[in-house]
Amino acid sequence: MKYYLVALLDKESGKAIENATRGLVKKIKPKKKTAFYGVILETIEDPDVVKLEDTIKDMARPLRLFKIDVQGKLSYNANYRTIGLDVMNFGYVKSLSRNFNTMLSLHGFKVREEKEVEEKETVQLILYNGGITKDLDTYQNVLRKNQQTRYKVDRFEIWKNFNFKKDSVIATIPLKDPNIIS
Repeated sequence: MKYYLVALLDKESGKAIENATRGLVKKIKPKKKTAFYGVILETIEDPDVVKLEDTIKDMARPLRLFKIDVQGKLSYNANYRTIGLDVMNFGYVKSLSRNFNTMLSLHGFKVREEKEVEEKETVQLILYNGGITKDLDTYQNVLRKNQQTRYKVDRFEIWKNFNFKKDSVIATIPLKDPNIIS
């Protein structure tokens, strides 16, 4: 079974994305709308879940909240069969993905090969699971009102399957908030 490491948006950013994309459900007619808005960082095959959770918590301990720039253009990811928004300036997300890939493979987990990680050129903020992909080019700018808004990522989650249900979440790893003194 495949497990997914996903970086998820906080509640305020999720509500902003939901409000901006509310009318798309009727136009695109996706198979399923996501309950969470996030970016997939890594795919792990048949892991020991307890060891995976501990390893990711250790790796995420020094990480802080970060922001992503989202472009209003819809795209389809054939690997995950999802429809989402392209992420602009995704260097930090790519480096996180690469670091998780390297460290998890060193800890003995089956992860994607580095070639697959580098071939995947774009990063996608997932909105819907499946749907009609032929009409996606007609929706050029979905986020007309919130073009310059940057959306905040506040946690990582490990999902056991990709059906966007709350029971598919195995673990939640919060990121540090630099504004809170601990």
